[in-house]
Amino acid sequence: MKVLINAISAKQGGIFTYTTNLMRSLAERGVDFTVALPDGFPTFAQAWPMHASEYSSVMRLLWEQTRWRMIVSQARPDVLFSSANFALLHSPVPQVVLIREGGLFDPLYLANVAPAQGTMKALQRRLRRFLMLLSARQDAHVLTPTHAMRDILLGWAPDIEQRCTVNPYGTLVRLFQPSAQRTWRADGVLRTLYVSVYYPHKNPADAVLACEKLTTEGLSSTLRLTMSLEAIAAVAGGLLDHFHVARGVENGVVTLGAIPYDELPDAYAGHDVFVFPSVSETFGHPMVEALASGIPVVAADIAVNREVLGDAALYYAPFRPSELAACLRRLDGDPELRDQLVQEGRKRAVTHFSWDGHVDRLVACFEQVARQGSRG
Repeated sequence: MKVLINAISAKQGGIFTYTTNLMRSLAERGVDFTVALPDGFPTFAQAWPMHASEYSSVMRLLWEQTRWRMIVSQARPDVLFSSANFALLHSPVPQVVLIREGGLFDPLYLANVAPAQGTMKALQRRLRRFLMLLSARQDAHVLTPTHAMRDILLGWAPDIEQRCTVNPYGTLVRLFQPSAQRTWRADGVLRTLYVSVYYPHKNPADAVLACEKLTTEGLSSTLRLTMSLEAIAAVAGGLLDHFHVARGVENGVVTLGAIPYDELPDAYAGHDVFVFPSVSETFGHPMVEALASGIPVVAADIAVNREVLGDAALYYAPFRPSELAACLRRLDGDPELRDQLVQEGRKRAVTHFSWDGHVDRLVACFEQVARQGSRG
């Protein structure tokens, strides 16, 4: 079986990490595959760098439906895997498309996050949603990483139900099991961590305001964000987050800066609690990493977060930072609850989110689609 993967969007964040780990795992399994990647991606034997990663959205669409179609036709893989939302229309080969962008379909996002992004972003959302639904309605097998994401997608395209299945992401759990864990508030400070690149739905303002509230009330709290003010300022709809994060930095509550992937285990282990205030997700890798790392988690109460975290976290109503603060204070006053969440979290990470399990299911999907394609 020969697999061609379109991962040209794998520039940063979760899709970058996912693509890197997937290439290594497929190589270990002896799968015959090639991956189309953006320029600047780390060098792999199976990598196929593509300049199209730098094109505008319109030019990229035209390139994929013309030049990329020719490349696929010439390569003639048994399966084409499009790992970032868009399938090749009228593909010359069987294909699998991973729908991993939930905000275009999520009612909570559309009602609370989208309006602040302006008219141009609204038009872009309409176009992206149209193309993603069109992609899903091709003769493609559609994957989503959670049942919650599948339900949201089927609300817009119920006709794809028979071709739409769930393959939960996995995490390299063994990498996130620390040899040493910080003692709760060892220095008297409640140290919270939020790992994410910035998009408006990531909602870091909730975490900033919660830590400020606790500090004002006498429970000294800090927040480490793996974001930058420049990245927040560059995104439409990020004005409110920028204001609160900048103020948090100025007041000494917030520390900013990206953390390399191989340093993340130490970062989790060096904090007391992981917060995840994102209000729109398709999966949320950092939540699983935090579970595996053995620190308590507090997350916004949305369907995807509930599906991933289960009973291994506390939840608060989105956009209610006072409720987030109350959850953090509850953890601070209840060592037994903290221990319970840690134990449940580690167990859940191992039993529900094995990376090898995710890759095995993905390869099985490729094989099934390839067999159906050969019969067709």
